[in-house]
Amino acid sequence: MDEGTIDNDATTTEIYFISRVYNATGEERYKAAAMKGIDYLFEAQYDNGGWPQCYPRTGSYHVQIQYNDDSNINVLELMREIYTEGSIYSFLPDSYKQKARIAFNKGVECILKTQIQRDGKLTAWCAQYDPVTLEPAKARAYELVSLSGQESDNIVLFLMSLENPSQEIRNAIEGAVAWFEKSKIEGIKKEYFTNEEGKEIIGWFPVMTAPQLGTLL
Repeated sequence: MDEGTIDNDATTTEIYFISRVYNATGEERYKAAAMKGIDYLFEAQYDNGGWPQCYPRTGSYHVQIQYNDDSNINVLELMREIYTEGSIYSFLPDSYKQKARIAFNKGVECILKTQIQRDGKLTAWCAQYDPVTLEPAKARAYELVSLSGQESDNIVLFLMSLENPSQEIRNAIEGAVAWFEKSKIEGIKKEYFTNEEGKEIIGWFPVMTAPQLGTLL
């Protein structure tokens, strides 16, 4: 496999780890490895601010801007840490901190551009986007174009963490929160089970109130 990935916490986790090892040991090979990983992320970023799932880009859904599994958010959090004074990345030269700030700002702009509107109202985000048109895109057969609550919640929390947010960012947050409120499903709970083969199964069940339970007894 020739390409790296940011999927499933990959690359960002390794950069964090080896940066801590460098701070603890002072060994230059760890510093060089961390910088090489960060260079990879700088290079992988699209001009529109998003990051693909894999780089170099090999086609299929791997080229899409990836919000699935919080991939882009993880990279943005790393970029913010890089230019933050006193972080574990303080050993990096100023040129890296400047590039990280630029990459961070572009990534935030990409998030704002990809928020889906319905009937003129801002809603949430899809799990992945076409890197050219910024239109929502499907990935694997079971990953269809949709408004994804699981990906959108951490996007909103990320936007809420920004200092001195612009009105555009505030509008994005408020639009998403309104969509969450409108779209929530009540009266159902999710539980996990393990079957006889040791496989985990997810079950959805109605939540019953005390009076409703009484009618079953």
